Amino acid sequence: MQQDDRVRFEKDYREWIQLMSLDAACRLSALPDPEQKRLLASYQVLRDPRRVFRDISCMERIRSLAGERITLFILMETAAVTFFPSVAIGLTGALDYAVAMNRRLFCQERWYPIICLNSQYIRRSSDRILAFALEHELEMSRIYQDMVSPGRIVTPDQKRDIMLSAQEASEKKLTITPDELREDDRLMQELALSCPLLPKPYAEMALLCHLEDNLPRLEGYGQSSSSPEEAAFGKELAAEFSGWKAFTIETYDLFLREMAAHIRDANRGYA
Repeated sequence: MQQDDRVRFEKDYREWIQLMSLDAACRLSALPDPEQKRLLASYQVLRDPRRVFRDISCMERIRSLAGERITLFILMETAAVTFFPSVAIGLTGALDYAVAMNRRLFCQERWYPIICLNSQYIRRSSDRILAFALEHELEMSRIYQDMVSPGRIVTPDQKRDIMLSAQEASEKKLTITPDELREDDRLMQELALSCPLLPKPYAEMALLCHLEDNLPRLEGYGQSSSSPEEAAFGKELAAEFSGWKAFTIETYDLFLREMAAHIRDANRGYA
């Protein structure tokens, strides 16, 4: 990214984060005081990116629902729900929330496929709904592997198409009913109110930190690049992650400061 483009992006992203802090503060302000304090404490814990993720707590249940394919992935969980600009609604300020994410990260010359789930989502989902979420993430991973080549930029429209294709395939395979989908959406909306919210870039950076810290015991999941081009692409991705790390941490701190200020104003009756 050219220097002028980076300066412009950083300015726009800071403004977006400040806007999102108001949304998070409004959600917090609607909760009882003990819940507000609990969530604010959770946000502070997550200022350490190495405390965002942990090993999944119910490996046997996950494997029984997802089958052998899941054994190729590192499985993690988090107390947080991630948010990002909506890929389905092209309106400024519209957000998507995610209780699951999967990434293929490049570290120490190898690729590591990872699936993460929100801890409360795991505990509160029925086996059917959790199986659907896992199938969706596995299908998303498969589609991305087929579509994405080194250096290729996936457009927002393509991301939306990938998400829709993965959801349709997962619904069909597991014969998920409309009532079950509504229940899944209801739970996701509840968790977006009761769990700490993390900007997706911060969650991705924290995921890489967790992988780096635990690499000795996770090396068995590493996959070699399929070509010199893919290896070069991985190195570019790793360098990009490293180059944005300080900014990502700085803007999460900005998010927290702005959110706390909005809550103070709301409690004083100014918002």
